[in-house]
Amino acid sequence: MEPERLDEFIRKAPTEPGVYTFREGERVLYVGKAVDVRERLRSYRDPRTPRIGKMVERAETVETEQTQDERKALLLEANLIKRYQPRYNTRLKDGKTYPVIELTEHRFPQIRLSRDPDADSMVFGPFTSVGEVETGIKAFRDLYGLRACSDHTVQNRDRPCVPYQMGLCSAPCAGLITEDEYSERVETVRSFFREETVPVMNELTERMNEAADERRYERAETLKGYREALTALAEGRDETEGETHAVAVGRKKSIGRVIMEKNSITEKKRHLLAGESVSDREAVSAFVQQFYSRTELPERIVTEKVPHDDVVLRWLESESTAIEEPKSGRDRVLIDSARSAATADHRGKEPGITAIEESLNRDVRRIEGFDISHTGGKDTVGSNVTFEGGTPKKGDYRYKTLEGNDDYRNMEELLRWRGERARDGRDRRPDPDLFLIDGGKKQIKAAVSGLDSSGWDVSASVLGILKPEDRIVGNVRDPDMPKEGRRLLASVRDEAHRFAKKGHTKRRDKVESVIEEIEGVGPALRSRIVSEFTIEDIKRKEKQELRRIEGVGPALAERIKKELKEG
Repeated sequence: MEPERLDEFIRKAPTEPGVYTFREGERVLYVGKAVDVRERLRSYRDPRTPRIGKMVERAETVETEQTQDERKALLLEANLIKRYQPRYNTRLKDGKTYPVIELTEHRFPQIRLSRDPDADSMVFGPFTSVGEVETGIKAFRDLYGLRACSDHTVQNRDRPCVPYQMGLCSAPCAGLITEDEYSERVETVRSFFREETVPVMNELTERMNEAADERRYERAETLKGYREALTALAEGRDETEGETHAVAVGRKKSIGRVIMEKNSITEKKRHLLAGESVSDREAVSAFVQQFYSRTELPERIVTEKVPHDDVVLRWLESESTAIEEPKSGRDRVLIDSARSAATADHRGKEPGITAIEESLNRDVRRIEGFDISHTGGKDTVGSNVTFEGGTPKKGDYRYKTLEGNDDYRNMEELLRWRGERARDGRDRRPDPDLFLIDGGKKQIKAAVSGLDSSGWDVSASVLGILKPEDRIVGNVRDPDMPKEGRRLLASVRDEAHRFAKKGHTKRRDKVESVIEEIEGVGPALRSRIVSEFTIEDIKRKEKQELRRIEGVGPALAERIKKELKEG
C-alpha cells in the first residue's frame, strides 16, 4: 500500500476505541485494536518491524470499526482473529475452551460434550474436568436414554442401534419412545443444572441400592461413579472464584497453563500459538487476550511475563482479575508446572506425530490411510491401513473389494463402508484422529462425502497427500505441515498403496487359482479371462458374455460357470 493510500484511510478512521483490519483483496492480513484508532493507524506510516512493514506493503484496504469502549475493542479483536486467522497476527491455534454439556435443538435432543456448541443449543457449564463431563453425560444416557448419535443418524435409522442394546439410548430413531416422554426426560436433565438436583440424585441412589441388594456389585459401583461425577458437576457450576491460573511460555511459543484451585492443581494444558516470531511477553499478551476473551476469567493470573499492553491490563482490571509475577514459593511451583505443561506433549513422541499435532492443533495418536488399486477398472480394491504413535498397526489393516474404475466414487464408497461399519458396531477399532487420503481436493471431497453419508459421529481431520513433492492438502485450507509430518504421512500413504496392491494381487490370484483348475483352460486363455473378469463377474454374467473371450466356446463357457457355481 502506498503511503498516500494509507493516509486516506487514516483520515477516515475514528478517534475513538475500536478495531482495524488490513486486507489484501478479501483476505484479512492483520487485525488490531486501539484506544484511538486513527492515532494507531498513523504508526503504520513507519512500521516498527520488517514483518509489519511487509504486511502494510501487501495490504490494499483498511477497514475500521468503532466500539463503545476498550474492552469491547479487545473482545472484538479476539473474535476477528479467531474467525479470520490472519497471517500477520500472533494467534491462538487451539480454539478450545473448557468443555460444556450441550443439548441440541432437536425434537429428540442429542446430549454431547462440546467446546464450540451450536448457537441454538441448551448449554451447561463450562466445567474444568473433561472426565467428569464425560461420566456425567454417560450417566444421563444410562438413566434417561438420551441419544448421543448425530442428527443425520437419528433421521436415517429405523432400527435400534448398539447403544440401545447397551441401555444407553431409548432409540427414538426406531419409535421406541414418544416425543413427549423423551421431552420429559430432557427436562429432568435441564432441571438438574437449574439446581433441582434431587430427582436425579434420588434416582441414582435408588438404582444403586437396588443393584447392591441384588448383588450386582459392578453395576452399583458404576452408579456410584455417576453420582460422584454429577455431584462434582453440580458443585462446580460457574465456580471460578478463588482460582489461580499460571501461564508460562515454552518452546516454539507454546503456552502452558495450570489451574490451582483449593490448594491443588486441577488442570494442566498446553496451547499453541501461530504466527511470526514474537517476544515471550507478547506471546503471553496474545494468549491472555484470545483465550480468556471466550471463557471465564480466574481471580488471579500468575506469569513471569506480565503483558505491557495497557488495553489488556485495563480489561483484566475491569474484570477484577489480577495478573502478576510469582510472589511466593507456591507461585514458583505453579510456574514450573506450567512451563512443564508447555513442553509435555513433545516428550517421548515420534517427531512426525509432534509436527502433525502442531500443524493441526489436535492430538493425533491414530492415523488411518486409504488408497484405491485396480487394473483397467478390474479387480478394484480399497485399502485401509492404521498407524498408531507413528508406527504401523498391521492387525488393524482392512481392505474392501470395489467395482468400476471411478477413483472418486470408489473413495467415497470406501469411506462410507468404514463409517457405516463403525456406526453399527461391526468395526470395533478405535476412532482415528486423522484420515489420510491418497490424492488431492477432489479425493478429499469424495472421502468427506462418504463419511458424512455414513452417519458415523467421528471427530477427525481429513487430509490428502499429493505426489511428487508430498504436498499436504486439506478440505478447506491446506495446513502448514513441517517436513517431519510430511515424511510420516508419506509413509502412511505408501503403506496404504502397498496394502491396496497386495489386496488387488490376492484378488487376481484368487481368480487365477480357481480358473486354472478348470479342464481346457491353459495359461494363455487363463490370462485372457483374468484380465477381463473377476470371479464375481463370471458368476453374474451370462455364458454368451464369456464366449466373447477368444478360445472360450459354448462347452467351455458352460463348464466355467458350473465349476464356479459349485466352488
